[in-house]
Amino acid sequence: MVALLALIGIAGACASEKGRDHAALKATLEAERARFSEAFSHRDPSAIGHLYAEDAEVFPPGVAPVAGRRAIQELWKGALAMPVARIQFETVEVDSNPATAWETGRYTLIATNGSTMDVGKYIVVWKRDGAGWKMYRDMWSSDSQPQAPAAGGSVKH
Repeated sequence: MVALLALIGIAGACASEKGRDHAALKATLEAERARFSEAFSHRDPSAIGHLYAEDAEVFPPGVAPVAGRRAIQELWKGALAMPVARIQFETVEVDSNPATAWETGRYTLIATNGSTMDVGKYIVVWKRDGAGWKMYRDMWSSDSQPQAPAAGGSVKH
């Protein structure tokens, strides 16, 4: 009986420590997301690019994957030309192992006039390097339905 109680105590302590680890990880990744949001608001693709690992890939909706920090910076440079004032993130879940972490969440794009342009979800795989956590794989998609082709337009197959 004493051994069982000790085992339950150890399991509880491990679960409590894992909860603290997840809370710390979530706070760290949310801080990185805040840096992303700030760089986005300042229209700074270089600052956004430095949040990604050198060998990162992004998987934007509707286009081919983009690989490498420089190419990712160029992708964001194009996106920053749109009339989007800011992006908001909400981290939903995080987990990790010693080398990588993963995050799921929700995003909202706010237009320059204050209206909501888009709402969607994302998943990011983070990789730890000497400078901390960097985005390694980044994928997102809108919750909006794709627009139908204009009348008389053709659908490509």
